[in-house]
Amino acid sequence: MRTAEDIGNVVRKARKTQRILQDDMADMIGKSHVHLRDIEKGKGTVALSSVLKLFEELGIRVYLDVPHP
Repeated sequence: MRTAEDIGNVVRKARKTQRILQDDMADMIGKSHVHLRDIEKGKGTVALSSVLKLFEELGIRVYLDVPHP
């Protein structure tokens, strides 16, 4: 994943695969459905904490590859 749009696509696909409605997912993370829609559309203005909470709720694991000097 390289862009906010990539993250949004992953979140949307995982949510739909698990058959979770947008309103229900928003309730699970304590945000509005508009906020969730913004994340799924790849808007870069959402809080990282919201994205991380979504990952947790959907069981998405993220691994970082940090280059060594």
